[in-house]
Amino acid sequence: MTEEKVSEKMDKAKQKESQTAEKTEEPEDLRQLLAKAGETGSYEDKLRLYDKALTLDPLFLDAWIQKGFALDRIGKSKEALECYDRALEIDPENLGIRCLMGFAYNNLNEFEKSIASYDEVLKVNPDDVFSLYQKGSALESLGRYGEAMKCYDKALEIDPTDVLIREKKLRLLEIIYKKGTLADSPDSGFN
Repeated sequence: MTEEKVSEKMDKAKQKESQTAEKTEEPEDLRQLLAKAGETGSYEDKLRLYDKALTLDPLFLDAWIQKGFALDRIGKSKEALECYDRALEIDPENLGIRCLMGFAYNNLNEFEKSIASYDEVLKVNPDDVFSLYQKGSALESLGRYGEAMKCYDKALEIDPTDVLIREKKLRLLEIIYKKGTLADSPDSGFN
């Protein structure tokens, strides 16, 4: 046997081995795809990896949630809401998805829908500081300062060390002070 024929046989054996390995190889691990997405700084790459994970498993809850979050971060809040709706079909009791929906609605200036999302969370967990804060922020955007203040106050009762909420409350107090009254506010009974 010549060297050429031995090399040819070895190449064929390697090719056959490679083909066999490809057939028995497991599909890429879904958690690894999410981990890769978390490591990349590019939202384009993140979305590509989430889509790949969802192609492998269309019911992969974490991929729907993370894809929605990424879309919301790049200003595609309507598309994010579609992902969150899909995630809620998979896990209707997931309060985190409701919070993310509230945030997306807020980004779309759909404050009433944002408030409704946070209210869903607060029905189940009335001490959810994040939802109280975000609901207060949405109420403030609607000029409903008294209701917003009540949300901030309740959040601070639960977590008096939260600097962000304390700052938000102080800014709202400044607005109220500058106006001199809440008479023009829909909830003027706050005074």
